[in-house]
Amino acid sequence: MDEAMNGLTMVVTGVYGKPLLRQHGAPVRVVVPWNYGYKSPKSIARIEFLSKQPKNFWQIQPHEYGFLSNVNPNIPHPRWSQEQSFWLGSGECFPTPIFNGYEKYVGHLYPGEPRTPQKPLRPGQIAR
Repeated sequence: MDEAMNGLTMVVTGVYGKPLLRQHGAPVRVVVPWNYGYKSPKSIARIEFLSKQPKNFWQIQPHEYGFLSNVNPNIPHPRWSQEQSFWLGSGECFPTPIFNGYEKYVGHLYPGEPRTPQKPLRPGQIAR
């Protein structure tokens, strides 16, 4: 709920000046800009409030990404570095900012999120 109620969270009907395609969640999609894109709901069929965190695909495949999956260059991915990002089209690289640069606005939501580089995951370790 904290993520959903944050002023940066958006319900969008399009991207880059064009309507959303069905495969991207048309007619509307929720966007949480400090999370990886796959963490934003594509299609909303119903909303349930639960007392326990449910199992989902990202917990079944925990070696890839953890439940939170915030943009955090300090958490190593088991197959590639997340320390660098690049602008589409130009290929210009830059250091990946924590929470996609929104730490000032959302950092308080994740007090346990590492702010310094972490050791790479060993086989069998679960991602955060």
